[in-house]
Amino acid sequence: MNDNIFNKNQDKEKPVRITDLSESEALDSLLSNDFYCTTELPEYFDFSGVLKYATDSIGNKSLDECINSDCLPESVQGVNLDVITNKDGRYAVRPLTLANPFLYYMLARDICKESAWTAIKECFKLFSNEHITACAIPMVKVDDKPEPFKGATSILNWWNSMEQRSIELSLKYRYMFMTDITNCFGQINPESIAWALARKDTPYQTDDNYALASSIQRYLRAMQEGKNIGIPQGSSLFSLIAEIILGYTDMLLAQEIANEQENDNLPKELEYEILRYVDDYRIFCNDRDALDKISFMLQHILERFNFRMNSSKTRTSTELITDSIKADKAFYIFNTPIESKQIYKDEDGHKRKERGYDFDGFQKHLLFIYEFSGRFPNSGQLVTQLEALSKRIDEQLSTKTRTYEETTIDLDSGKTTKEKKTKELKGHLWENISAMVAIAVEIAANNLRAANNALKIASQLLSDMRKEDAEKKSEIIDLIYRKLIRIPNSAFLQVWVQNITHPTDEWSAGDIYDMPLCKVVAKQPVMLWNNNWLNADIAAAFPQDSIVDRDVLAKTGQVITFKAKRQYDEMEY
Repeated sequence: MNDNIFNKNQDKEKPVRITDLSESEALDSLLSNDFYCTTELPEYFDFSGVLKYATDSIGNKSLDECINSDCLPESVQGVNLDVITNKDGRYAVRPLTLANPFLYYMLARDICKESAWTAIKECFKLFSNEHITACAIPMVKVDDKPEPFKGATSILNWWNSMEQRSIELSLKYRYMFMTDITNCFGQINPESIAWALARKDTPYQTDDNYALASSIQRYLRAMQEGKNIGIPQGSSLFSLIAEIILGYTDMLLAQEIANEQENDNLPKELEYEILRYVDDYRIFCNDRDALDKISFMLQHILERFNFRMNSSKTRTSTELITDSIKADKAFYIFNTPIESKQIYKDEDGHKRKERGYDFDGFQKHLLFIYEFSGRFPNSGQLVTQLEALSKRIDEQLSTKTRTYEETTIDLDSGKTTKEKKTKELKGHLWENISAMVAIAVEIAANNLRAANNALKIASQLLSDMRKEDAEKKSEIIDLIYRKLIRIPNSAFLQVWVQNITHPTDEWSAGDIYDMPLCKVVAKQPVMLWNNNWLNADIAAAFPQDSIVDRDVLAKTGQVITFKAKRQYDEMEY
């Protein structure tokens, strides 16, 4: 990202919407590693090299100029690296995509051309309404400070724009209607991109953006073997495209409400507010009948776009504060908090905050989290609790300096001398490591969203095993592998298990992982992206292996660390 990217932004601390950036700034953001892949991966994965190669080798060439005359990308299987991930350890799945770097670059480049980006920004400006807030337009950090954890900017945006704003609105409104869209990305009709950019059936309808819409649709077909339904998930670029469509539905809803007010079917002075975070809706109103009418209008508009409300998550609430907070967080707050803030004084008199825990043992703490994970699987609060326990384990295992007095007696004079000395002591857990690893791995097996956090704890626990227990440690690692490898659609579990196993010689070689990313780590032959559709002179030098930073991999032990968190800690301390 260039040094002058955010010169126009006055507040250097707060993230900005990508739609507030210039076309060059937006393109720099979309081509960054974190925007390309929004899924947490081990810290040795970095896609910057393949994105740079795509940028340099394609430049301003059109898609037609890059295509091998023998085939089109939409006719080739495996153009993207598509991974079906497991959501619940059983049958619920979620597709995630690592897009073909060449097609990804060309799509981002064409969206960020001056005329196209101006048109997109104009659409978002027209989509906005005083009563409806779109909260999920991708956010871009404006300083160089790393995030404390992957996705922290987006999570903070959700917390401020949805949760905190919803609580604030309880001062003004009595009712809140809540719903979300079932399988939103999978149900998107790419034709609706053209409707949105044309602002069809609104006073702002235009034919000027037809070429842009056609270009986006063509790239999406090329990435999905010619399919005309759904868009990929796993990148901020695809989230931006989804926001173009969903922002247009906001515009239609506001227009429909205004028409109903004009026709006296709704009060002309009706006060209401709508918050939307991607496909998650909250509608606030004091008039229950009007709220019901607005909710039915929303349903009818969504139906036009092939969207369905999720009936299990659709309801009207009068408990705005309680229901503004996600159920997992509410349970944690209102039931048994396992940690509290306490203030201690250092020896030099300075105050510092430390966590105090209601559980005296680490296994009890972990069992509480295990029980919580059964109630609220794959929840954000589960991730938070696992990270808190990880930090607690870290503190316990850290090497501490102990000061003590050593008394010596001079045998000739009988004089006693006291001298202060220091000794470094390595912390230990003193609990059953095998049992705690088993609990952590069970959490990982049933909670894909939190699997990396749970396996991080397992790796920390294993690091505390004594050298004389090396054989037992190896057996436990083998059992972890065998348990998790059996889970259907366990691809993203594999990359984290490999993070634990790769330093051991017998695990670093051999065909023991079928996940393509794992094969690159193990230097096994694999094709991540099928580029047979590309001209040979472009594809020939494609640096696929550069996605694994071998220097970082060499420094990575069996204890899982997260890249964003490590960079943040290094900057802080």
